[in-house]
Amino acid sequence: MKKIILGLCLVFGVNLYADYLSQGIDEYNFRNYNKAAELFTKACDNGSIAGCNNLAHIYATGKGVIHNEAKARDLYTITCNAGDSSACSNLGALYENGVGGVKQDYNRATRLYAKSCEAGNLTGCNNLADAYYRGRGVNRNIRVASEFYDMTCEKGSIYGCYYLAKMYKKARGVRNHKHIAKKLYKKGCQLGHDESCRQYRRLHEENVN
Repeated sequence: MKKIILGLCLVFGVNLYADYLSQGIDEYNFRNYNKAAELFTKACDNGSIAGCNNLAHIYATGKGVIHNEAKARDLYTITCNAGDSSACSNLGALYENGVGGVKQDYNRATRLYAKSCEAGNLTGCNNLADAYYRGRGVNRNIRVASEFYDMTCEKGSIYGCYYLAKMYKKARGVRNHKHIAKKLYKKGCQLGHDESCRQYRRLHEENVN
């Protein structure tokens, strides 16, 4: 199962340092990562949560700065505690992966995914579903995992639809209902997911109704 890794969180902040943020985003989009890192640092140093969140992403991906997961962890901790649900999910991914200067901690990762999910973040909910599916940080519970995937799929998450479809197709914790899998792959395809389209066509060729 493919893990959701750190997502791009370049968000605008409406405050005194919005110029740093908007300029930083422009530089990032033009792949001027060194300049983007400089601008996000200025925004963060002056109290911008959005600036800190963007800077965390820079350190997590190593674009424009030396790759530093520990620095990303510290920044994501600040922004997660400030209420950014995507930061909580990304912070959880750092703890789950346990790379660089971040010690692997499944329990902490799962708590962060739950916090992110409770705030309505679909990536956090999908990561929490993964945790239940794998039994990382919680007791393995395929049914609960399927419920989270179903919820995120209903809200338009390609990831949720795709992995729930796989569960139905291969009967992983649910009854083998290929016709349900086909409907879920179709939805993922309509949302723009190429692999879902391929899986939908395969089931259609198998005459699954």
